Amino acid sequence: MATRQVLYRKWRPARFLDVVGQEHVTQTLRRAVQTDRVAHAYLFTGPRGVGKTSTARILAKALNAGLGPDGEPISDSDASRAIDSGSYMDMIEIDAASNRGINDIRGLRDGVQFQPVSGAWKVYIIDEVHMLTEPAFNALLKTLEEPPPHVVIILATTDAHKVPATIVSRCQRFDFKRLPNETVIDRLVDICSEEEIDAEPEVLALIARTAWGSLRDAENLLEQLAVSYGAGGEEITLAQARELLGLGDTSASVDLAVAVISGDAATALSVVNREAGRGADLRSLRNGAVDAIRTALLSKAGVEDSVGQPEEVREAMSTAARPVNMEKLLHALTSLGQAQLKGDASPLDLEIAVLNAINVTTPQVVAAASGGQQASAPANNSYGAPQQPGAQRRTQQPTPEPQRQPEPRKDLSPDEATWRKVWDGLRRNKFRRRYLGPILSNVTPPKPENGEITLRFRSRSMRDAFMEEMEDSRAKTALRTAIDREYGPGLALKTSSPHEEGAEAQKKPAAEESALVRAAMTMGAQVIDESDAEQDE
Repeated sequence: MATRQVLYRKWRPARFLDVVGQEHVTQTLRRAVQTDRVAHAYLFTGPRGVGKTSTARILAKALNAGLGPDGEPISDSDASRAIDSGSYMDMIEIDAASNRGINDIRGLRDGVQFQPVSGAWKVYIIDEVHMLTEPAFNALLKTLEEPPPHVVIILATTDAHKVPATIVSRCQRFDFKRLPNETVIDRLVDICSEEEIDAEPEVLALIARTAWGSLRDAENLLEQLAVSYGAGGEEITLAQARELLGLGDTSASVDLAVAVISGDAATALSVVNREAGRGADLRSLRNGAVDAIRTALLSKAGVEDSVGQPEEVREAMSTAARPVNMEKLLHALTSLGQAQLKGDASPLDLEIAVLNAINVTTPQVVAAASGGQQASAPANNSYGAPQQPGAQRRTQQPTPEPQRQPEPRKDLSPDEATWRKVWDGLRRNKFRRRYLGPILSNVTPPKPENGEITLRFRSRSMRDAFMEEMEDSRAKTALRTAIDREYGPGLALKTSSPHEEGAEAQKKPAAEESALVRAAMTMGAQVIDESDAEQDE
């Protein structure tokens, strides 16, 4: 019976062009080989499954198999075929996880002295190099610094911070990045087309989110689904994918997430018990709820979800998050996400985690467990604060707990409405590293006075983040346009925060003036930091 290669090995890149999502690496290496400027040592670092070892092998082929007119290694040469099969004698791969001692590196140090057997270069690839012991790193140091002219050493690792600085400084470092979901999906579409795998588009999106930037993990998951559900050309459905990947039912996870952030303990406990009764994986239910709450948190902050949740999930969580403040969402996300659930977790484990996420007080827990009847105990505050010492308990008849209703949305004042138009229009515009809209939402709604408009930030950190964004000319232009449109042209802009408006002792000397403030002094009508104005006085 012929041995069949798994997908990730069958679809391993054979040329620089086949390495997806790492063009900043492959383009440099291709030019280095073409111009005969190959370094003696390289450090490839990045997450698992993004092409580090494959790129090292392609570089070995480019050095020993010859180059085509496009700068790619000649794929049909004897050297290329031998490297692809792992039988090329001048390419030595060392797994540092199992060969991590000083004697293993001494063997490498002795081996580099011999000339290549059949090629022009001898290439050493040390995978997971961070696993080497300290004496082994010391033994590698001299060889790495001055190897023989026919040797190239490539170090690959997922944890570059564990590699000594003396080693890193002797290498050319290339950082491989996680692949975007769109890139992974495009690759999976090509594989499905060639391998005759029929899957719903939502399945490929789910695989990409689960693999989190690792193409090898995504290919393994696709093959697992194809073996389980795709035999005979049958279409792989989203429900099958969620079941195999242990992600549970989407609707149940969303129901649990909505109940948690709305503080509805009875509904949340009902969802847990219902799913436990039908034999669902409670860890998958928890994980799905955590993902849904994360979507709600991003929606509340005005940030677009980058992991590609389905549209119905985004809409449901956005609606549920509107009457809830950011602190509540953050508390629910951290409490539920940090809950320790083992493989044999009982419903009680998840129920406790859910109640901690809701922050339910003891009387409400009893009421939820007893079908809506409240036990005789004094109510705590909304964060479960204990009763003050010496307070007397009052006996009362059980009464039905009133159903919690979302707080009505407060009408905006004219100043709030005008300022909301400014920052809402910039909500999805990212200029340097941040989205400008969420930063401006932390400004007390300003009111023009004496030809000026003062942006009073609620914290100094937000003010500093704003001034940093103002270093981008595009951000300055966009903000100036938005303010001119809503308030009229010609207003001078000032910034302040509670730090500058506090005690006199908090003033800074002029010599220590923030570089960010100085860089942002040119935004149309001048942006003035109030700390500067106070110094002038």
